[in-house]
Amino acid sequence: MSKEKISQLESLRAKSKREADLFFSLCENGQNFVESKKLKDALGNSGLKPNDSRLQSLFKRLEAHGDTIVFEDFISIIRTSGLLVEKALRGQLALPDFIDFSKNLDKIFDEVKKMKAGELASYIPPLAEVDPDQFGIAIVTIDGQIYERGDSLKDFSIQSMCKPFNYCFAMEEMGLEKVHKHVGQEPSGRQFDDLTLLARTVSGNYTGEYAKDNLEGRFSRVPFNPMVNAGAIMTAGLINPEDSYTQRLRYIRQKFGSLVGWTADDGSSAEIPRFNKDMARQENFKGYNNIAMGYLLMATGSLPHTKTDLHRDIHPDEDEFDFYIEPAVTEALKLYFSICSLEMTATDVAMAAATLANSGVCPISQHRVLSQKTVRNCLPVLQTSGMYNASGTFFQEVGLPAKSGVGGGILLVVPQLMGVCIFSPRLDKQGNSVRGLEMAKRLTSKYLVHTFDGTMTDTGRLDPKLPIARWKADSCGEAIWAASNGNIRTLESLVSQQRDLQTGDYDIRTPLHLASAEGQFEVVKFLLDQGVKPIPDRWGGYPISDARNNNHKKIVDLFNKLDIKYTEPFHLVENPKGKTDKIAKFEDELMVIELLFAATENNVDNIRHLVAKGVPVNAGDYDLRTALHLAAAEGSLEAVEYLITHGHPLNVRDRWGATPLDEAKREKRKSVVNFLNKYNH
Repeated sequence: MSKEKISQLESLRAKSKREADLFFSLCENGQNFVESKKLKDALGNSGLKPNDSRLQSLFKRLEAHGDTIVFEDFISIIRTSGLLVEKALRGQLALPDFIDFSKNLDKIFDEVKKMKAGELASYIPPLAEVDPDQFGIAIVTIDGQIYERGDSLKDFSIQSMCKPFNYCFAMEEMGLEKVHKHVGQEPSGRQFDDLTLLARTVSGNYTGEYAKDNLEGRFSRVPFNPMVNAGAIMTAGLINPEDSYTQRLRYIRQKFGSLVGWTADDGSSAEIPRFNKDMARQENFKGYNNIAMGYLLMATGSLPHTKTDLHRDIHPDEDEFDFYIEPAVTEALKLYFSICSLEMTATDVAMAAATLANSGVCPISQHRVLSQKTVRNCLPVLQTSGMYNASGTFFQEVGLPAKSGVGGGILLVVPQLMGVCIFSPRLDKQGNSVRGLEMAKRLTSKYLVHTFDGTMTDTGRLDPKLPIARWKADSCGEAIWAASNGNIRTLESLVSQQRDLQTGDYDIRTPLHLASAEGQFEVVKFLLDQGVKPIPDRWGGYPISDARNNNHKKIVDLFNKLDIKYTEPFHLVENPKGKTDKIAKFEDELMVIELLFAATENNVDNIRHLVAKGVPVNAGDYDLRTALHLAAAEGSLEAVEYLITHGHPLNVRDRWGATPLDEAKREKRKSVVNFLNKYNH
């Protein structure tokens, strides 16, 4: 980029820094305009979809505008979407490193796809006829980012995954206290279709279990919770019981539609669930256990119904009588079978789960569908009872509110982050999707999303709420800065958190290296007492070399007492007295380390996010290393090009006097050497 153009862009940033930083981050090849395609690509890479209703105005403006956008038009266009585009460009959406997250999920998906264990549900004929090899996953964040893989857009029968939503709909209508006069909140530890009910005193205290043939006494008997069949039949019976079946089913389908972003009046691309009438009829024909539950609930007096007087028998035959069928039971069962027979895609279900994760607000429509209180009351029951008699094991291993269905789906709710749906029809003995369970376990093994992950320090798993470069910066940066500044109290705190104080940065520079370089004798002694061992950095240099080069004799003497054979570092500095450009200072040290990690990994999206946040491209760390040093050393050509075209000077020098070109030559990065030489001339 020419000095003139750099000056123009810097002048622009000075006028309106917040929006100009966004614009500047997207400028390519030294141009002072943004290509429309670059903006679209940046939004796509953040996980936002072109059919997102929140972006419709923006995309229409882009189509009408042409291939390039100048600053004034850029501001006008991005303002059509509120803060959504700004958050996306700054990497501030729920999953800031969406591309890295997607790559990791792709790997897990490909591994789990090989699993063939489990059997199709056979007691409902249509479920026994589905393709057993179907496999899909969808993830929707609270900001509306969408990850999809495999059969994520194929309809499947939601079955018991309807239960948490029925529970929410009932609570919205009646409130928690009234709903729980009819259904309990306790894990059952039993099969989902078990006929046992929970007994409690008139005051509401639970006293034990009572089977269906023990209906007399001073106890009320209710289903254990809304996630077993008896509880779901009950909550279905509680939803608008005065309306007709058709009205109730239409109401519930529209409520599900609202959960996934459907609205009746704005032409949204989202749809209400499809109703599979044949599935409902088959469930009615084969659902003897559920029918028994319906009458059992009627017998306990828990199922809402209108009192019916016994009329005089008018049948003329003395050996015949008018047989009465209680309509409240049949209506509750019919509605329950119908709701279980709704069909949705994995993306639909993930969106509904994301609405729960977002405290009742649909991420796409931004409409409040459920109250915060309803969601707050639903999630604990979902957590403890959603996976039937495997709920305890699932809670311990995966640690997320979840619900499965014999149609092959499993939904997961990661509160304040995302909703997940995995679809694969082969089931285990508990009726849970085999692949779905494995995906859920591997997701929690890879990422810090378990409900109780906050109780432990685990640098082996990723925090999805952070960019990968930021996560790496956090894992080492605090300790390195503390060691450099002689802050033993912070290091003591990190030890108590079981943090690894031997972890190095992108150059394998450890807290021991920086403490030695800065003459922090007490820190060096503390680290050695904690069992931290000196290791060589990128250049083969041990901490003793840092101490020796900076004349810290006491530290050198300390290291000489150790039984270690040290090597000397090799730093290539071709012209130590050559031109030296300035390195920028930035007050957020961890953001600087994040920038350098991003450059190391050739993660241009992450670099762009940081530039959009106002981080100078030539910000330097504790060793005066910049992003260009790291990109050059690692051969990250795309990152090198981005940094140079966004004003990074060529001749910055690190602690040892090396320029980025020196680093590229030392590491034999031929393409980077050629680029820097060409650019320098």
